[in-house]
Amino acid sequence: MMAKEPKLPDPETLSFEAAADELDAIVKRIDSGTLGLEQMMAEHARGQALVRRCGTLLEDAEQQLKSVDVDDIEGA
Repeated sequence: MMAKEPKLPDPETLSFEAAADELDAIVKRIDSGTLGLEQMMAEHARGQALVRRCGTLLEDAEQQLKSVDVDDIEGA
């Protein structure tokens, strides 16, 4: 019987930095060549969710930057 893996946090709750760090770790594990096919597929699926999260956070940040008014910048 295999040990139960720890439950990972929902990607939707992660900060950009946390999601990017976890994505980096996944890439390193996959690149190591030591994972079996099932584990690689699970890691890939998790990585896709993390990529989506990072993209969403970047889009949100871009919208916030676009909405900054020039007067807000000059008043700072």
